[in-house]
Amino acid sequence: MHVTQAINAMGGVLRSAIVTDCEITDFVIDSRKVVEGSCFVAFKGDNTDGNLYAEQALKDGAVLAVLEDEEVFNRMSGNRVLVKSSLDALKTVGAYNLGKFKGVKVAVTGSVGKTTTKELISCVLAAKKKVYTAYGNYNNELGVAICAANLKNRSGFAVFEMGTNSAGEIAALSKYIKPDVAVVTLVGHAHIGRFGDIDGLAAEKLSIIDGMADGATLWVHDSCRRFIGERELSRVNVRYFGTDMMSHVILAEKNRTASGDFYFTAVMRNTPYCFKLNHIYSHFVENSLAAIGIGMSLGLSYTEVMKGIRNFQPADGRGKITEYGEYKIIDDTYNAGFESVMGAMNNLAEIPASQKTAVIGEMGEIEGFEEQLYQKLIKRAQELKGVNFIFVGGGFKDFKEADNIRIVAEKTDAMKKVADVEGGIMLFKASRSRRFEDFINHLQKEKEQRAV
Repeated sequence: MHVTQAINAMGGVLRSAIVTDCEITDFVIDSRKVVEGSCFVAFKGDNTDGNLYAEQALKDGAVLAVLEDEEVFNRMSGNRVLVKSSLDALKTVGAYNLGKFKGVKVAVTGSVGKTTTKELISCVLAAKKKVYTAYGNYNNELGVAICAANLKNRSGFAVFEMGTNSAGEIAALSKYIKPDVAVVTLVGHAHIGRFGDIDGLAAEKLSIIDGMADGATLWVHDSCRRFIGERELSRVNVRYFGTDMMSHVILAEKNRTASGDFYFTAVMRNTPYCFKLNHIYSHFVENSLAAIGIGMSLGLSYTEVMKGIRNFQPADGRGKITEYGEYKIIDDTYNAGFESVMGAMNNLAEIPASQKTAVIGEMGEIEGFEEQLYQKLIKRAQELKGVNFIFVGGGFKDFKEADNIRIVAEKTDAMKKVADVEGGIMLFKASRSRRFEDFINHLQKEKEQRAV
């Protein structure tokens, strides 16, 4: 896409100044990520005004600056465009790209496992054709718009992620992307307080069908079968994955290896297929069922799907495992839905290792359900005697400690306890806002200093 092409695709253009028409390599909203050929889209945030960095972005290699501030536009030189709304400008560029895209669009939503399922699907489809995968967890209105604006039209597949924290968001995102295939992973407790109850939350997730053509395919975890009604069945081709024998992709057998990862068997169309997943999380096995179903339904061979599952590795903060000296660290610091925290705790308990420590922080997006869900976590931790737990944050301060449980209200105090752990497997998991990656960084620094 060239500069003039991008400006012509934008909505709400007030003025533009083009010195040189050249190709745009990518769209960015963070001036620090500008590279040669970028289009820098300036946003006015709560703490900073991106318009103030536009001039430097052009000096750093950007070929176009999208501005909302007329004063900045007037005093700058170089390729620039003044718009009513940077978000609307970005969204219209994304819509233009989506309209031109000739491949298959896949969209993933759910309360738990969206990003992992998106990455698994991408790994599988990449065995057949080039795949464009939405960045990280860019799953809200702005994030999806950025991903759409950067969509590579030469790709055979495009895989997006959709999130929500208020009613109507999933439907709006679906109408924007118009997915050919969609996935609902699970309906859990994330944001449940904003939807009244689990049924309201499920309705929001299932509104992903609003942007799909009649007869398109919706893959749903079989635990969500009770939420499927005539509305969904009359509009789309519903397919289930999970452990239910009535599902279209069935997890028939799952065996943990001596190193902690999995061999498993999935049954599709009455035929068993064997797979290897190189990770310790059993819920990743269930996430992979959606990828298997989509891959084989889109014409990939068993061998291609098998290689895709085998090649999967989680992203940073999403269960990535690294070895550091005498430690094996599970970095699951990016998110913490109740179901994913419980799953991570249970999986850690199953891993064959003599020393296991879980550092668990507060969960976000569970408005009004904190006490109830924290109580369940503490109770389960008491049952997992082979794991030492450190629960961190004020939300846990009223719970009692046990032989394998320590409660620490302040993060700085918890860091000292973490630094005292002598090796073994360590799980770090909390809501993104708690920045639990600080524990991993602190642990590494402490051990380096002690080694000197």
